[in-house]
Amino acid sequence: MDQGQNLDIGLDQQLKDRIAAVCIREGRLFGAVPQSSLTTDEMMQLARAGWTRRDYQDAPVMEAPQSTLDWVNLRDNHRDRTLHAISHRLPEGAPWVGTRQAILEELLASTWEQQEDELRTLLHAFCYASIWSQDHGREALDSAIESSETFFFYTQRMRDTAAKATEYATEAPNSDDAFWEMVSSLDEVRD
Repeated sequence: MDQGQNLDIGLDQQLKDRIAAVCIREGRLFGAVPQSSLTTDEMMQLARAGWTRRDYQDAPVMEAPQSTLDWVNLRDNHRDRTLHAISHRLPEGAPWVGTRQAILEELLASTWEQQEDELRTLLHAFCYASIWSQDHGREALDSAIESSETFFFYTQRMRDTAAKATEYATEAPNSDDAFWEMVSSLDEVRD
């Protein structure tokens, strides 16, 4: 079997390159592609790949499959899921207070940072544009400029795959991860 077929995303390279070159980079239509820069066949190809045709009177565009990720919320989900796993794995030792809890929080933050870096790399490989947005409904710490990011994907299938990867990234570390050795050592430490 031809391995190239496994990597086919539903758009040819020329169309992908054109999307990246002509997509709107400012304003409310950020990430959309003007219909005037596409042929009818290209618009049909984009529609089959999950794009939406928006026939706005002053600026008809093709709108890409997109997802907005709240990085603060994802971090919190990862933390909660990992703490839940810890409570089942070390029922005698958790929850902790004081120094051990502070060290555990640092371990959690470090683990999430690694997960987030890997996830961002994957998401940026699957999308042609992204934009940061600020969520004004949060406290100052959580509403930093990098609190949420909208990704514009080439196809719906890529968006769906990215959504699965995002869900996977927030899970607690696997049972064979070095994280659990560090948590076990904390369980043995006495304040």
